[in-house]
Amino acid sequence: MAQPSGTYLVALPHMRITQLFALLAVMTVSGTAFAQQAPPSQAAAPPEPPKLGSSNSSELGLILATGNARSTSLGFRNVYTYRWTDAEFGWESGWLRAVSRKGDRFAVQTANGFDIVEPETGVDSERLFSKVRYQRQLSARLDWFSNFDAVRDEPSNISRQFVVASGVGTTWWKADRATFRTAYGISYTDEQLVVEGANRFAGYRLAYMLKAPLAAATAFQSELTTDGSFETANDVRADWLNAITVAINQKLALKSSVRVLFRNLPALEMLELRTPAGAIVGAVEVPKKQVDTNLTTSLVVTF
Repeated sequence: MAQPSGTYLVALPHMRITQLFALLAVMTVSGTAFAQQAPPSQAAAPPEPPKLGSSNSSELGLILATGNARSTSLGFRNVYTYRWTDAEFGWESGWLRAVSRKGDRFAVQTANGFDIVEPETGVDSERLFSKVRYQRQLSARLDWFSNFDAVRDEPSNISRQFVVASGVGTTWWKADRATFRTAYGISYTDEQLVVEGANRFAGYRLAYMLKAPLAAATAFQSELTTDGSFETANDVRADWLNAITVAINQKLALKSSVRVLFRNLPALEMLELRTPAGAIVGAVEVPKKQVDTNLTTSLVVTF
């Protein structure tokens, strides 16, 4: 990432970057070992062919708080999939919005006593994303893929971000309810940051996807996508999703998930510079936080 004059960026030490890639390697080895340790009866049974045609899964989570506390959190995620015998198209989109009361209520003295003033509510976090992918099998284990990701993340000061990626993937294990796949490719990022402006660079993409049953009606899902830059070695981003789904019936399920968004060189924000007495004397540019964590519980409808 090019650094404009007068800005301040914080980079993690090289060890932190190494640990991030080590994590991907450990998960890959662990998933492969988990596959190899499957019971013989399960390993011997060939997986059922995937259902061809279209399918859709929608998730909706809502939390409301009123009274002494006032907040609203809304999360929506939709996953559309269309399958052919040797190819798959997917479109994932989502919206996360959290609104809460800004500050505490207070009293204002009047001639007849006082009036209570309720502070207004404001947006704490809002993130929209859309991810389109196409995957075509070259053999039973090897495939090639193309992805297009679009993100708008206002709390992270990302006005827009477009990422195009393409490469190959390896399916290490596939059963009726379980899959472990890794992917590796090249990418191109075009983003508009609030403070820095336009930022464009070529890079790489590493990813894994794991699905495994925990019980007859319970499944675990883990997906990690890591994007890096060829221009700046320590400019690394990661999107890590882990979820547990409990099926109610064939159409409904309950899902709890945690999504961790990591950016080693976060976007900048402009802050007021004040004296110890509180007087504003200017402004400074500082980096946003490197990690955002979203915990959601939602109802899933599949059709």
